[in-house]
Amino acid sequence: METAMRPEPRDGLAAAKARKQRLQSIIIGLMGAGAIVGFFSAMFEVDGGGFMEGIPAGWAIAASVILLGALGFGGWRYYLATDELDRRDNQWASATALNLYIAGYATWYIWWRGGLVPEPQHQMIFVATMAATVLAYGYKKLRP
Repeated sequence: METAMRPEPRDGLAAAKARKQRLQSIIIGLMGAGAIVGFFSAMFEVDGGGFMEGIPAGWAIAASVILLGALGFGGWRYYLATDELDRRDNQWASATALNLYIAGYATWYIWWRGGLVPEPQHQMIFVATMAATVLAYGYKKLRP
């Protein structure tokens, strides 16, 4: 009776394929949540306004709930679908990007307060942090 409750053992190739499909579906789901937020944010923007300028307060709250829900649920599912080596690579890439963010923002802020540079551009810092994460992960993952 006990053996009927256990899943059948799968060979390594089938397990790797199933893991890859789980990861792809998680990433597609997260991209879908981002696409929904981006689409409706663009739709609600004021004509002629800047990025995300003039979006309604209700949509700002809804977009935040979608973002936090997707990050929480997607991150949890991603954690369950990855192995310890992939989590190590992700942790290293995240730490690298966090250090870049802290050093970059702090330096820019201090220089701005000293009148040397214009006010920090938060969107540019965010994009640079995400790019650093991707580059650091790719470096860790693809190097021999």
